[in-house]
Order: sequence, then structure tokens, then C-alpha cells
Amino acid sequence: MKDVVQGNLVHLTEMRDGDAEWLQDTQWEDGLLRNLSADAFHPWTAAEYSELAAEPDNNERFFFMIRANADDGLLGWVVLDDVYFKNRRATLGIALPVVSDRGQGFGEDALNTILSFAFNELGLHKVTLEVNANNLAAIHAYEAVGFVREGVNREGVFQDGRWLDLYSYGILDREWQSAQVLD
Repeated sequence: MKDVVQGNLVHLTEMRDGDAEWLQDTQWEDGLLRNLSADAFHPWTAAEYSELAAEPDNNERFFFMIRANADDGLLGWVVLDDVYFKNRRATLGIALPVVSDRGQGFGEDALNTILSFAFNELGLHKVTLEVNANNLAAIHAYEAVGFVREGVNREGVFQDGRWLDLYSYGILDREWQSAQVLD
């Protein structure tokens, strides 16, 4: 039987002792909060990060920590939020806070792992997300696992004194399954 939260490079776990403090400390890594925040810059406390993982029986949010297979080291978090079982869809959020952990395939593997969970375990049909137009590394990772740009909220984000577009992406279960066959 396949472990549904095990990827090739990463595995997904519960939040453990010290994880919320790690998230609080690493939120200051270059560019992280600005790409996660939908509005004003808001640093989070360890308690606020812990709240993300609270209520494990809440079927509207599935929150996981991302850990490296090689050493169980903490890499970040991923969440399926606003889960609607009738319409079989959810919104995805992901963060790899430490700059040196990015660009090594951990993000794409975490995306594939959470999408496997979403489609194969939860029976979802669609997963969506939004991303700032200037977050090129994230856009590359999303498109690499099969997300399709579905819309543009023109000048939807104000950053560094200029307006940026906000892209809406989505992936259907069959699109993700087809991409897995090709790998």
C-alpha cells in the first residue's frame, strides 16, 4: 500500500514540538511573507502558526509540515484550505521559507504529494491557488506539476510602489493523473 503523504524527496507530517517556533523564525527569510500575504504585511507568532494546524478533525483544512526524506529536516508547510466536498475542490497554499531549500525540487515534490492526497484520498476534483505575477519560481513549480493559469486579476497586488497582476491557477484530477503517467 502506497503511503499517501510520502513523496520522492519529501514527506508530509503533523506539526511537531518546535515547528511553530521554526516557522515564526523563518518567516523573515527573503521574500517569503510578501509572497504569502494577500494584503498588508503581517508577521505571525508561533501561536498563530499553531492555529493553522489546530483542529485535526476539521474537514475544511488539511495542514501538513513538509520534511526532507533524507534527514526528516523541516522544509516548510502545505495546506489544502476551503475544502468543499460537495463541489470536490480546495485551495492550496505552500511555503518553503528557507531560501537555500528552494530550487532543489522539494517544492515540486511537495506539490505532487499534496495533490496525490487531494485527488486520491480526499476524492477532490480540482485544486486552485493564487500567485503574485513576480513569483517566478513558484509559477514554474506550479506549472511543472500541471497547474494551468485560469485567470488574471489585473493589478491586484500593490508591491514596491507598483501594481502586479495576481494569477489564478487550477488543476483538475484528470490533468494531474495524466501528468503522473508521463513521468
